[in-house]
Amino acid sequence: MSGLRFALFSLTAALAAHAADVKTSVAGGNIKTYKLMSESLGQERHINVLLPLDYEASTIRYPVLYLLHGLGDDHTAWSYMTNLSGYAAKHNLIVVMPDAARSFYVNSAADPKAKYEDFIVKDLVPYIDSRFRTIPLRRSRAVAGLSMGGYGAALIGLKHHARFAAIGAFSGALSIARPAAATAGGRGAELQALFGAADSPERKEMDPFSLLEKVPAESVPMLYIACGGQDFLIASNREFVAALASRKIPYEYREISPRGHTWDFWDDHIRVFLDKLAGLPGFHSRP
Repeated sequence: MSGLRFALFSLTAALAAHAADVKTSVAGGNIKTYKLMSESLGQERHINVLLPLDYEASTIRYPVLYLLHGLGDDHTAWSYMTNLSGYAAKHNLIVVMPDAARSFYVNSAADPKAKYEDFIVKDLVPYIDSRFRTIPLRRSRAVAGLSMGGYGAALIGLKHHARFAAIGAFSGALSIARPAAATAGGRGAELQALFGAADSPERKEMDPFSLLEKVPAESVPMLYIACGGQDFLIASNREFVAALASRKIPYEYREISPRGHTWDFWDDHIRVFLDKLAGLPGFHSRP
């Protein structure tokens, strides 16, 4: 079995094994939970929203980071498992964390009611821009995530590159939509229901590698990719970086050893990514 097929064979089980146990934890005081009725899904979804500490006292508008969870987690995981509130406090931005279940943030190939890509792009972004004082421009909007959410960030950020200025993928499952996944052992049926048959047009539209061939290099958002050297997803991250290099697309890649598929790694890199965002014109932090 090839390295890619082996990784895909056990991917969903391995990702789910890292679900956050947060039932008794406490979120930051500036994080609130909201319910959004999604037209794309035909149901309510929970979202956590982290607001700047001075939001209620100010009149200014803020950039937004959409932060995506991993398989087996939900909208609460980033709030409970990392020091996100502390890191974000110095950056004056809004962080939005939606609950996307086990969807991989795609419009399911098999279930017309499970349109999670549309939920993010067509429902969530307009809701946040109407409900909060955002800067509703590409230059002030970013998407990032871990594991399943790292794939989701790459998918959404590349496919909708006209709406996002930056993409962060931490331990991203970046190869999950590649053709080999359609026959990945016992998980093949589950993955095929999400992404479609191997080499189908639907699957290619969900594959970040295929999307790289479509997006003009100058239009690709700022890319920050990080993965532990001992992470079971390291091969797909290296392959993705090689694809970026072959197209001469700018990126920053950090591979750190000995590190695995763990929350301490993601806690480190959400801090780094927030600092990277602060260097972008639409995300400049105020003193």
